[in-house]
Amino acid sequence: MLPFLLAASEAITRIRIWEVLPVNRAVNWFDIVWLRAAAELHRDVTRTYLGILWWVIEPLLYMTAFYLIFAMGIRGGEDGEGFVGFLLAGLVIWKWFSTTVIQGAGALLSNRGLIQQVYLPKVLLPLIPVMANTLKFGLVLVLLLGYVWVFQRPPGWDWLALFPVLAAALLLVAGCTLFSAALVPFAEDLRMLINNGMLLMMFLSGVFFDVADFPEAVRDWFYLNPLVGLLEGVRQVLLASGLPDWEGVAYAAGFGGVLCALAVTFLVRFDRVYPKRVA
Repeated sequence: MLPFLLAASEAITRIRIWEVLPVNRAVNWFDIVWLRAAAELHRDVTRTYLGILWWVIEPLLYMTAFYLIFAMGIRGGEDGEGFVGFLLAGLVIWKWFSTTVIQGAGALLSNRGLIQQVYLPKVLLPLIPVMANTLKFGLVLVLLLGYVWVFQRPPGWDWLALFPVLAAALLLVAGCTLFSAALVPFAEDLRMLINNGMLLMMFLSGVFFDVADFPEAVRDWFYLNPLVGLLEGVRQVLLASGLPDWEGVAYAAGFGGVLCALAVTFLVRFDRVYPKRVA
């Protein structure tokens, strides 16, 4: 009996318990997402001459074009400096959202070679563009905060309210990305619909205008779009020295949370089916 117990004890001591716990599996999955996201960012930086500067130049080009159209054209130059901050706050959030969803929608299709050769939980693939674009967004956000500090107003304690607003935005970005990635392999036309629908979505999200300027009957329809409440929340904190409308922030977080739950359920349920669908 004693030799058996000694052998069993020795076998148990050789088992590193953290390798069989779900926590360790989650850490390994995070490492996969992190390394792939870092590789994507490295590729973006090294394949062009300007590298990381494009992360800043791209939203600035968008801002310049839309400023000329909406501020100088439609508004006739009214409140020009104030409109720059208003426009930048909207465009920074919008670019984060739209770029991530478009890239994530095709995550399983663009990695068809990988998932057909080795097993990888499919839920990880759309999380790679979520992480990569969130890191890029973080850099642009720092520059936005610097602009607001220099040209609009100095930071205050109310800026701390930006953290829950951005957390809700991240949940919405992840939810829309995961949900799109889960459905596209079953109907690839959805990818084209998403790519082209983003233009319409941009004009329905209050990126270039204040939804509060519309009549109440029209305004209620705009607020069905969770991005509207998020953009208003960011602008309220950064530009208006106030707290966001927490109801709008909670709506966006709830919307994103429901999409995340549905998408993860779908991705796990059809985890072994996707390699056949994307073949």
